[in-house]
Amino acid sequence: MEKDKRKLPKNFKLPDWLSVKQKFEIYRAIIKGIPIIITGKQGKTGKTYLKDYLNSFGIPAYELYECQTVELNDFI
Repeated sequence: MEKDKRKLPKNFKLPDWLSVKQKFEIYRAIIKGIPIIITGKQGKTGKTYLKDYLNSFGIPAYELYECQTVELNDFI
């Protein structure tokens, strides 16, 4: 059974300052319906802009500081 593929929103264009690899990863996440977590160096790198842009199209995107990570290492 083939999974439903999501389409990119109309008028959606990622910023030119993203690399081809970054754009591919974002497009793939959108099509698969996977939330996007944006990470990077502290400072003005465009993290908040990208998150807000994606959110404006209804795409779930978060900056790492907005998320809670839980690490599980012990086998059960």
